[in-house]
Amino acid sequence: MKVRGGVPCQPAEGQRLRLGFASNEPRSRYLVSELRELAEEVVEIDFDHIDAATKYSAALLSWRRPRSDWWEAYQMHPLVQRRRRVILQRALAAVDAELDALVMWGSWFHPFRTRPASGLTYFNYIDQSYSLTPSFGEPRASPRGRTQAHRLQAETYRDSQGILCMSQWARAQTLAAHTVPAEKVHVVGWGPCGVDLSSEEIPADSREPLILHVSNSFYRKGVDYLLETARLVAEAEPSARFLVIGDDCEKMPVRDTANVTFVGPVVDRETLAAYLRRASLFFLPHRFDRSPHVLVEAMSAGLPIVTSSQGGSVELVAGSRAGYCVAIGDVPGYARAIMALLRDPAARSGMGAHGRAAVRRTYNWRAVAATILRVAAQAIKRAGQRATPR
Repeated sequence: MKVRGGVPCQPAEGQRLRLGFASNEPRSRYLVSELRELAEEVVEIDFDHIDAATKYSAALLSWRRPRSDWWEAYQMHPLVQRRRRVILQRALAAVDAELDALVMWGSWFHPFRTRPASGLTYFNYIDQSYSLTPSFGEPRASPRGRTQAHRLQAETYRDSQGILCMSQWARAQTLAAHTVPAEKVHVVGWGPCGVDLSSEEIPADSREPLILHVSNSFYRKGVDYLLETARLVAEAEPSARFLVIGDDCEKMPVRDTANVTFVGPVVDRETLAAYLRRASLFFLPHRFDRSPHVLVEAMSAGLPIVTSSQGGSVELVAGSRAGYCVAIGDVPGYARAIMALLRDPAARSGMGAHGRAAVRRTYNWRAVAATILRVAAQAIKRAGQRATPR
């Protein structure tokens, strides 16, 4: 919120906002690009330009095994948290124009922990909140780390003007994990990262009996389920082939089979787009996922989806009538859904069209940016009204 003489000033109705945008997440560039088109001004701030001495000290002081626990402890170490705040506040102080609000991708740290309450209004854009009780399939975290992360996030949410969730699932999970007013938690959506083919009309004759999967976390994204499913599908549909794109961060021991090919990482966007144009459907049998960007990318290419009934995938796929959601780990259920789509071109075409329409209408970064600006403007207006003396 703008502050003049210690008094918060609300923007006039319909005024385009001046935003600061703080992130250390590469995906944020897609959202920032659209915010720049719609907002009056966007000042982008990377708060992770931390000096080597601070990084080294925090790494030593937080060292523990396994590496995942150490990385978690490092991110939450007071030295790192404090330095990020200093970097962020210096960057904001250097901005010539007054900003209306700060949008932060994530909720790793409180941006103004030592600033007075009349400081800049901020919002958090998230795909999930920290819960003291982990969800099924969620990446491992130590009990101590989870408790600390929950506490730090609670402080951030306490002073945040709005929690902007990628999905309805994230909103419900946030309200269950933290004591925050429901009216403070909003669903603003998410979009594709890297590939968006929603403006194309891909001819049906370019499709092959190819089931595509893209991930870099094979266990969490259910590649073992995929291998079992592929075996069942091969018995009924010998021509069907599964293609797995990605480099597994967990190093699951996998190898090609008669109908499953692991092609490794694909960095070139046009190469990935070519696979999406060739495939007949997309398969993501994940154990746990928050807001899968890859499903939006697949839907943009008109691919029907078979995925697990978990996370934001349910509202994305079932809510858009873009495919089938199957119980986590139900391999026969995955196989039945895939075979039903392979055998029914009309169903594939219809679900693919629904998915592409959903991307054009809702699941794109322009729509996300517009919703964020609308929510922010309304929250700033309400805050200004509350701050006005009677």
